[in-house]
Amino acid sequence: MPDVQQSPAASGARPATTVQSPALGERKLTTVHAIGQSLAIGPMFSAGLLTSLIAAQAGWNTPLSTLLGMIGVLCLAYVVVLYARRYAGAGAIYEYLTRGGNRDVGVFAAGAYAIGMLFLGAGGVFIGIGFLTNGFFAAHLSSIDIPWWVWGCVAVFIPTALNHFGVRLAVRGVLMLAMISAIPFVILVVAILIDGGHGHTLSVFDPGQTSTHDVFFGILFAVTLFIGFEAAASLGEETENPKRSIPIAALGSVALCGIFYLFVTYAATIGFGKAGIAKWPGDPAPMGTLATQYVGKGLATIIDLVIILDAISLSIAFVVGCSRVIFALSRDGLLPKPLATTTRNETPLGANAVIVVVGLLFVLWAGVTHYGDAVKLPNEFQAFLITASAGSFLIELVYFLLAIFAFRLAMRSGPGAWWRMLVVLVAAATPVAAYYGALHPWPTYPNNRGIIFTIVCVVIVLLWVAYEHTRHPDRIRNAAAHAEEHHGVAPLDETLDFEPGSGPEPVIGPAH
Repeated sequence: MPDVQQSPAASGARPATTVQSPALGERKLTTVHAIGQSLAIGPMFSAGLLTSLIAAQAGWNTPLSTLLGMIGVLCLAYVVVLYARRYAGAGAIYEYLTRGGNRDVGVFAAGAYAIGMLFLGAGGVFIGIGFLTNGFFAAHLSSIDIPWWVWGCVAVFIPTALNHFGVRLAVRGVLMLAMISAIPFVILVVAILIDGGHGHTLSVFDPGQTSTHDVFFGILFAVTLFIGFEAAASLGEETENPKRSIPIAALGSVALCGIFYLFVTYAATIGFGKAGIAKWPGDPAPMGTLATQYVGKGLATIIDLVIILDAISLSIAFVVGCSRVIFALSRDGLLPKPLATTTRNETPLGANAVIVVVGLLFVLWAGVTHYGDAVKLPNEFQAFLITASAGSFLIELVYFLLAIFAFRLAMRSGPGAWWRMLVVLVAAATPVAAYYGALHPWPTYPNNRGIIFTIVCVVIVLLWVAYEHTRHPDRIRNAAAHAEEHHGVAPLDETLDFEPGSGPEPVIGPAH
């Protein structure tokens, strides 16, 4: 058993704050590490699996839903930049809203965000990995017959082990897997674009081809493609220059992944063709099907494999981020203190253990439920869809809260405040549009379980905040006291300057 420590890191860590509590590692992480953490987006996994969810709703307009989702999330990324230029801490969203907005709202958002991350990439994704891995062996190595839930349990321990032994090791794993996984997707997209599929056309961006409702419903899952871009903020305490690295990572990852998704969804749409577009959401390996048709079965096998690898990469980044939110809440006394313990590698020990337990419970839940029977889908796959839906609803609620309180930050940003306000307005409208598309009309069984689980979780979090506010008001009052506040923030162009030493050095203000 690794040594457990309850004291701050050794000298050279971070400037001292007014509170002496458990701390994470030294400030050694760079912009590259922050970008790696932002790859919680899981671009190849999302392109291979989640684009099918967009196609199920938007059909021929899948690229349009993707484009609108990208624009909205770029605005949300700018909202994160407004906070990241001012605050840095392990709790990220928790500290942004607590220090930059309202303490009760910040604590509520942290609870909702942590649960949302568990539903998505630090828990529910293990169901998806188990399903994909079992399907891969069934299709390519049928002699190996291991149940999906075994692969799901194995998947639980890979990202948590990497997180246990050090954040730099974990983030390097994310970057390596992401780089390897991108190559076959690029080959597939180029092959379809050169071939022309069923004909190049701009009609994929015409909402008249389907309906405005279908396009908006597709936005819900298009936004889901990008969820995790803000994960870099969770490395605020361990990053050398967080006010520069985290904005670069947030905006850069959304822009690059958004362009990637646009090419993939456009290529897949013309690849299936208008007559065959309905086959996309029903295909368990749509990108593999396209690869077989336009390149060859060898590439299809590789794509099916890299989707699994990228799903593991996604889970690593989510585990890193989720464990730090739980750590920050526990350090502030809002969760049980044992969850704030750290290892000799200066990584969250108690929070990591929570993720292991919750991840295994998710796999168990998917193994004993039968939601898929009602819609003629594998039960484990339908369970994954429900967890992805619930996680998306929760995190998009937090995005909305971030945008609402960012109006004040935008107004104080100096010259150009009007266009910053416009960007924040689009950011706030993005999750609203996604909710509208997903909930109008109200989804039927079993797809309604995602929003029902969301409502239950919101009620639980509200009760938790009310209890803390009533019984322990000092904890709410001192929430996010460890977050560092940058005064005299540099203009955005300086903050995003890639040159070392650009902009004034942050001055650490007292906790308040």
